Amino acid sequence: MKKLILGAVVLASILTACSKKDKNNDDNAPQPVVAGKDSLTVYKDLEFDNSGASQTLGVAFSTKEGKMYNRTNLPKDGKSIDLVYAGVDPAGLFFSSPDAKQLSFDNATTTLVMNLPSVEVYDPAKFDTLSHGSALNNLAVKQDGQVFPMTYKGVVLFRNAAGKNGVMKITYIDAQRVQATIKVQP
Repeated sequence: MKKLILGAVVLASILTACSKKDKNNDDNAPQPVVAGKDSLTVYKDLEFDNSGASQTLGVAFSTKEGKMYNRTNLPKDGKSIDLVYAGVDPAGLFFSSPDAKQLSFDNATTTLVMNLPSVEVYDPAKFDTLSHGSALNNLAVKQDGQVFPMTYKGVVLFRNAAGKNGVMKITYIDAQRVQATIKVQP
């Protein structure tokens, strides 16, 4: 009988713990996948606003915080922002550095962004199997000032102010959103 009661108490505890929501947890926040010393932090299915008018889709992203910012929750202090999605013109989509003035932040840092890297710089076919941060150590990221078309299914490279290299794979684009997965050195 004691085992039955103990089992019921343990089961009830597990169900209660699993059903409680953390009040500070944003259900829509990207959840990073991190494992091991030579790993990558991975943010999947991030959605950036391609319409220029959405109040819910992202316009800025922090790899340090793992947080997407939309027009309604942009911080005044931009020291943790790494990437700004600024290209809402279908003829030329692009990501930029937080200090490039597409959005206004105090303490904005510099991120080098290559919107249209050549295959010689980084082969997009390697993205899905990329699993080690050290594979990005010698990534030659340079500001390229390029834009990509609505049909683009390649990668965007970046090096944030902390010197961490990252690769963003563009997985989907339509008139409302650009969807991407980011892999960045932890």
